[in-house]
Amino acid sequence: MRLLIVGHLGGQLAVASRMAIGASAKVVHAPDHAVALDQMRTRGADVIMVDVACDIGSFITALRAERFSTEVIACGIGTDAQAAVSAIRAGAKEYVPLPPEAELIAAVLQAVAQDTQAFIFRDPAMGRVVQLVDQIAPSDASILITGESGTGKEVIARYVHSKSNRANEAFVAVNCAAIPENLLESELFGHEKGAFTGALARRIGKFEEANGAPCCSTK
Repeated sequence: MRLLIVGHLGGQLAVASRMAIGASAKVVHAPDHAVALDQMRTRGADVIMVDVACDIGSFITALRAERFSTEVIACGIGTDAQAAVSAIRAGAKEYVPLPPEAELIAAVLQAVAQDTQAFIFRDPAMGRVVQLVDQIAPSDASILITGESGTGKEVIARYVHSKSNRANEAFVAVNCAAIPENLLESELFGHEKGAFTGALARRIGKFEEANGAPCCSTK
Protein backbone atom coordinates (compact mmCIF):
# COMPACT_ATOMS: atom_id res chain seq x y z
CA MET A 1 0.00 0.00 0.00
CA ARG A 2 1.28 3.48 -0.92
CA LEU A 3 0.60 5.99 1.88
CA LEU A 4 1.04 9.75 1.45
CA ILE A 5 1.20 11.75 4.71
CA VAL A 6 0.43 15.46 4.42
CA GLY A 7 1.49 17.88 7.17
CA HIS A 8 3.38 17.16 10.38
CA LEU A 9 0.57 15.40 12.29
CA GLY A 10 0.98 17.55 15.37
CA GLY A 11 4.57 16.42 15.85
CA GLN A 12 3.65 12.74 15.54
CA LEU A 13 4.86 12.33 11.94
CA ALA A 14 7.80 10.03 12.71
CA VAL A 15 5.71 7.83 15.01
CA ALA A 16 2.84 7.50 12.53
CA SER A 17 5.27 6.78 9.69
CA ARG A 18 6.98 3.96 11.61
CA MET A 19 3.61 2.44 12.48
CA ALA A 20 2.40 2.66 8.88
CA ILE A 21 5.61 1.04 7.64
CA GLY A 22 5.10 -1.65 10.27
CA ALA A 23 1.68 -2.22 8.69
CA SER A 24 3.43 -2.85 5.33
CA ALA A 25 2.74 0.60 3.87
CA LYS A 26 5.22 2.47 1.65
CA VAL A 27 5.27 5.97 3.16
CA VAL A 28 5.97 9.30 1.44
CA HIS A 29 5.73 12.65 3.25
CA ALA A 30 4.56 16.01 1.90
CA PRO A 31 4.75 19.11 4.14
CA ASP A 32 1.80 20.87 2.50
CA HIS A 33 -0.97 20.57 -0.09
CA ALA A 34 1.09 21.86 -3.02
CA VAL A 35 3.82 19.25 -2.50
CA ALA A 36 1.18 16.58 -1.88
CA LEU A 37 -0.53 17.32 -5.20
CA ASP A 38 2.84 17.12 -6.95
CA GLN A 39 3.46 13.75 -5.29
CA MET A 40 0.07 12.53 -6.52
CA ARG A 41 0.87 13.65 -10.06
CA THR A 42 4.25 11.92 -10.15
CA ARG A 43 3.83 8.90 -7.87
CA GLY A 44 0.19 8.44 -6.92
CA ALA A 45 -1.00 6.94 -3.61
CA ASP A 46 -3.53 4.41 -2.35
CA VAL A 47 -4.36 6.29 0.88
CA ILE A 48 -3.65 9.85 2.09
CA MET A 49 -3.30 10.87 5.75
CA VAL A 50 -3.75 14.63 6.32
CA ASP A 51 -3.13 16.74 9.41
CA VAL A 52 -6.37 18.50 10.43
CA ALA A 53 -4.28 21.65 10.81
CA CYS A 54 -4.30 21.70 7.00
CA ASP A 55 -7.33 22.80 5.01
CA ILE A 56 -8.67 19.32 4.26
CA GLY A 57 -11.71 20.59 2.34
CA SER A 58 -9.70 22.59 -0.20
CA PHE A 59 -7.19 19.75 -0.55
CA ILE A 60 -9.90 17.21 -1.34
CA THR A 61 -11.46 19.67 -3.79
CA ALA A 62 -8.09 20.04 -5.52
CA LEU A 63 -7.70 16.24 -5.65
CA ARG A 64 -11.12 15.78 -7.25
CA ALA A 65 -10.47 18.61 -9.72
CA GLU A 66 -7.48 16.63 -11.00
CA ARG A 67 -9.56 13.43 -11.05
CA PHE A 68 -7.79 11.72 -8.11
CA SER A 69 -10.21 9.50 -6.18
CA THR A 70 -7.80 8.43 -3.41
CA GLU A 71 -9.38 8.21 0.05
CA VAL A 72 -8.27 10.74 2.70
CA ILE A 73 -7.80 9.98 6.42
CA ALA A 74 -7.73 12.99 8.79
CA CYS A 75 -5.42 13.03 11.84
CA GLY A 76 -5.59 15.37 14.84
CA ILE A 77 -4.34 15.74 18.39
CA GLY A 78 -6.45 13.87 20.94
CA THR A 79 -10.12 13.08 20.55
CA ASP A 80 -11.26 16.48 19.31
CA ALA A 81 -14.86 15.73 18.34
CA GLN A 82 -15.34 19.01 16.47
CA ALA A 83 -12.16 18.50 14.43
CA ALA A 84 -13.26 14.97 13.57
CA VAL A 85 -16.73 16.09 12.49
CA SER A 86 -15.32 18.95 10.41
CA ALA A 87 -12.85 16.62 8.69
CA ILE A 88 -15.53 14.06 7.83
CA ARG A 89 -17.83 16.77 6.52
CA ALA A 90 -14.97 18.05 4.37
CA GLY A 91 -14.74 14.64 2.73
CA ALA A 92 -12.30 12.64 4.86
CA LYS A 93 -13.02 8.91 5.05
CA GLU A 94 -11.91 8.44 8.66
CA TYR A 95 -10.46 10.38 11.60
CA VAL A 96 -7.47 9.10 13.60
CA PRO A 97 -6.60 10.75 16.96
CA LEU A 98 -2.94 11.53 17.74
CA PRO A 99 -0.68 10.30 19.21
CA PRO A 100 -1.58 7.18 17.24
CA GLU A 101 -1.71 3.59 18.40
CA ALA A 102 -0.05 0.96 16.23
CA GLU A 103 -3.14 -1.25 16.15
CA LEU A 104 -5.38 1.68 15.24
CA ILE A 105 -3.14 2.83 12.39
CA ALA A 106 -2.97 -0.70 10.97
CA ALA A 107 -6.72 -1.22 11.33
CA VAL A 108 -7.67 2.08 9.68
CA LEU A 109 -5.29 1.59 6.76
CA GLN A 110 -6.60 -1.92 6.21
CA ALA A 111 -10.24 -0.83 6.49
CA VAL A 112 -9.87 2.04 4.04
CA ALA A 113 -7.86 -0.04 1.58
CA GLN A 114 -10.39 -2.89 1.65
CA ASP A 115 -13.56 -0.79 1.87
CA THR A 116 -14.05 -0.69 -1.89
CA GLN A 117 -13.26 -4.41 -2.24
CA ALA A 118 -16.26 -5.71 -0.30
CA PHE A 119 -18.21 -8.05 -2.55
CA ILE A 120 -21.58 -9.47 -1.50
CA PHE A 121 -24.03 -11.29 -3.75
CA ARG A 122 -26.92 -13.78 -3.63
CA ASP A 123 -27.96 -14.21 -7.26
CA PRO A 124 -26.90 -17.60 -8.76
CA ALA A 125 -25.96 -15.85 -12.02
CA MET A 126 -23.51 -13.65 -10.13
CA GLY A 127 -22.19 -16.78 -8.45
CA ARG A 128 -21.22 -18.11 -11.87
CA VAL A 129 -19.46 -14.83 -12.65
CA VAL A 130 -17.50 -15.04 -9.40
CA GLN A 131 -16.55 -18.64 -10.16
CA LEU A 132 -15.25 -17.55 -13.56
CA VAL A 133 -13.30 -14.68 -11.99
CA ASP A 134 -11.71 -17.05 -9.48
CA GLN A 135 -10.52 -19.20 -12.38
CA ILE A 136 -9.04 -16.47 -14.56
CA ALA A 137 -7.83 -13.85 -12.04
CA PRO A 138 -4.48 -15.59 -11.30
CA SER A 139 -3.62 -15.61 -15.02
CA ASP A 140 -2.05 -12.83 -17.11
CA ALA A 141 -5.03 -12.68 -19.46
CA SER A 142 -6.58 -9.32 -20.35
CA ILE A 143 -10.17 -9.04 -19.13
CA LEU A 144 -13.05 -7.00 -20.57
CA ILE A 145 -16.00 -6.48 -18.24
CA THR A 146 -19.28 -5.39 -19.83
CA GLY A 147 -22.66 -4.42 -18.42
CA GLU A 148 -25.18 -1.65 -18.00
CA SER A 149 -24.37 1.43 -15.93
CA GLY A 150 -24.60 0.71 -12.22
CA THR A 151 -24.31 -3.07 -12.44
CA GLY A 152 -20.98 -3.18 -10.59
CA LYS A 153 -18.31 -3.45 -13.29
CA GLU A 154 -15.69 -1.69 -11.17
CA VAL A 155 -16.62 -3.86 -8.18
CA ILE A 156 -15.88 -6.94 -10.29
CA ALA A 157 -12.66 -5.33 -11.53
CA ARG A 158 -11.53 -4.79 -7.95
CA TYR A 159 -12.45 -8.38 -7.13
CA VAL A 160 -10.33 -9.57 -10.06
CA HIS A 161 -7.45 -7.48 -8.73
CA SER A 162 -7.84 -8.86 -5.19
CA LYS A 163 -7.65 -12.43 -6.53
CA SER A 164 -4.78 -11.81 -8.93
CA ASN A 165 -1.06 -12.42 -8.46
CA ARG A 166 -0.65 -8.63 -8.22
CA ALA A 167 -3.15 -8.03 -5.42
CA ASN A 168 -0.49 -6.20 -3.39
CA GLU A 169 0.14 -3.72 -6.20
CA ALA A 170 -1.89 -0.60 -6.95
CA PHE A 171 -5.39 -0.77 -8.39
CA VAL A 172 -5.97 2.28 -10.57
CA ALA A 173 -9.54 3.01 -11.70
CA VAL A 174 -10.09 5.35 -14.65
CA ASN A 175 -13.45 6.88 -15.53
CA CYS A 176 -12.81 7.73 -19.18
CA ALA A 177 -16.25 9.34 -19.55
CA ALA A 178 -15.26 11.97 -16.97
CA ILE A 179 -12.07 12.95 -18.82
CA PRO A 180 -12.31 15.59 -21.58
CA GLU A 181 -11.36 14.11 -24.95
CA ASN A 182 -8.41 16.45 -25.38
CA LEU A 183 -6.97 15.33 -22.00
CA LEU A 184 -7.50 11.58 -22.34
CA GLU A 185 -4.06 10.86 -23.82
CA SER A 186 -2.38 12.91 -21.10
CA GLU A 187 -4.34 11.14 -18.35
CA LEU A 188 -3.52 7.67 -19.64
CA PHE A 189 0.08 8.18 -20.76
CA GLY A 190 1.13 11.22 -18.71
CA HIS A 191 2.96 14.36 -19.77
CA GLU A 192 6.03 16.43 -19.00
CA LYS A 193 6.00 19.98 -17.64
CA GLY A 194 5.43 22.45 -20.46
CA ALA A 195 4.31 19.79 -22.94
CA PHE A 196 1.21 21.86 -23.71
CA THR A 197 -0.60 24.94 -22.45
CA GLY A 198 -1.64 24.35 -18.85
CA ALA A 199 0.89 21.57 -18.20
CA LEU A 200 2.38 23.26 -15.15
CA ALA A 201 4.00 20.12 -13.74
CA ARG A 202 5.05 16.65 -14.78
CA ARG A 203 2.34 14.02 -14.32
CA ILE A 204 2.62 10.26 -14.67
CA GLY A 205 -0.07 8.49 -16.65
CA LYS A 206 -2.48 5.91 -15.31
CA PHE A 207 -0.66 3.10 -17.12
CA GLU A 208 2.62 4.03 -15.45
CA GLU A 209 0.94 4.42 -12.05
CA ALA A 210 -0.57 0.95 -12.38
CA ASN A 211 2.66 -0.65 -13.61
CA GLY A 212 2.77 -4.17 -12.24
CA ALA A 213 -0.96 -4.24 -11.50
CA PRO A 214 -3.59 -5.92 -13.68
CA CYS A 215 -5.37 -3.69 -16.18
CA CYS A 216 -9.12 -4.32 -16.16
CA SER A 217 -11.15 -2.59 -18.87
CA THR A 218 -14.85 -1.93 -18.34
CA LYS A 219 -17.41 -1.00 -20.93
